[in-house]
Amino acid sequence: MIMVVNILEIFSVILFFSLIAIRLFLKRKEIKVEKVLVFEYSKKYTNKINEVVKNNWKIFTILGTLSLISSPILTLIGVYYIIYSIVTVKPTVALVLPTVSGFEYPGAIISVPFWIWLIAIFVIVLSHESMHALIAAREGVKTRKYGLLYLLVIPIGAFVDIDERKMSKLDLRRKIKILAAGSFGNILVFSFFLLLLIVSVKITSFLFESKGVSFDETIVGSPAHEVGLKGIIIKIDNRTINNLYDLKEFLASVKPNTSIIVETTEGNFNLTLSEKNGNPYIGIQGVKNYIVYRNTDKVVPSHILFTITQFIVILQWLSFLNLGVAIANMLPIIPLDGGLIIREILQEKFGRKGEKLSRYISLSFLILLFFSLFLSSLTLRAAS
Repeated sequence: MIMVVNILEIFSVILFFSLIAIRLFLKRKEIKVEKVLVFEYSKKYTNKINEVVKNNWKIFTILGTLSLISSPILTLIGVYYIIYSIVTVKPTVALVLPTVSGFEYPGAIISVPFWIWLIAIFVIVLSHESMHALIAAREGVKTRKYGLLYLLVIPIGAFVDIDERKMSKLDLRRKIKILAAGSFGNILVFSFFLLLLIVSVKITSFLFESKGVSFDETIVGSPAHEVGLKGIIIKIDNRTINNLYDLKEFLASVKPNTSIIVETTEGNFNLTLSEKNGNPYIGIQGVKNYIVYRNTDKVVPSHILFTITQFIVILQWLSFLNLGVAIANMLPIIPLDGGLIIREILQEKFGRKGEKLSRYISLSFLILLFFSLFLSSLTLRAAS
C-alpha cells in the first residue's frame, strides 16, 4: 500500500511539472528567462497594487510603521539563534528542502513533503514580495514589474521590481520600511495560519476524543505476540490509557522485565515487558490513537481523520516556515533584506566607509551561519 502511494506521489509530481512546462511554452511571449529563473510578467497585478494602496492608505501607513518596528526585533532574534547554536552546539538553524516518497535528507536539512513545500514556498514568496510592493507604493515608489517566479518549471512564488532610483532618494526611515516589509508580510501570514491552527485544533478537540490506543499487529517474538494481545488498549495496571502520550508516559515510568496487566476491549492480558535499546518493550506496531466522536463510542472514519490530520500538518508547516523565513531574511547578510538595511544605516552614518563596513559584517555573519549549519549537521549525525 505504501509503495502504491509513493508511486502515485512521484507520478503526480512529474505530471505537475509537465503541465507547468506546457503552460510556460504556451505563454513564452510573456516570460523572461535568466539562467534557471523564469519570470512571468503581469501588468494586471502591477496596476492592482497601486489601486489597493490608494484605497487603503491608512492601513498601509500603519503596516509600514509596524514593518519598521519589526526590523530590529527579527534581526536580533536571528542573530541570537545563530550565536546560541554555536555556543551550545545545538541545532537551531537548518535548510528546508522538498522530498518525495518519504525520503529524508542527512544532516541539518528539514525534509518537507513536496506538495506541502510547494504550497508553503508559494505562499511565503507571494506574501513577502507583495508586501514589499505594497509598502513601496505607500512610500511613493511604483512597482515596475510584478508576476510569477519559477525555478525552471517549479513555481516558487512572485517577484517584484520596484523603481530603485526613486527608492534611493527616500530618507532612511522610509527605505527601511520598504526593505523590512517582506519579512513583516511573512509575520502577518504566520500569525494568520497560527491562529487558524489553534482554532482547528480546538474544534477538533471539541468534536473528537481519543479513547484508547489501537495497533495494527504484534511483532513476532515480542511479549505482546506471545500472549496474543489484541483489541484496543484502554488500561495498563489499572492506569487509563486514552492516547499515545499516556502509553509513552506509562512505559517511561516502568523498567524492562516488569510484569503488567494490559486491559483491552478484548479482555485482560498478562505479559512481561522485554528490553529494546535499554527501554521497556511491548512489541506492537502501527500504533495510533483510537479516535471516536466525543461522548460516543462511534469510531471516526479513517478518511476523515486523514483529511483533518493533513490539514493541520499543512497549517503547522505554513506557520513554521513563514516564521523561519521572516527571521532568516532579516539576518545582517547581503543580499538578504536585513543585510541591505544594515548597509543603508551604515551608509547614512559613515558614507562609503559604511558600505565597506556592511560587507565585513555581512561576511562575518555568513561565516557564522555556515558554521552553525555545520555544527548542527555534526550534532544530528552524532545523535543518529
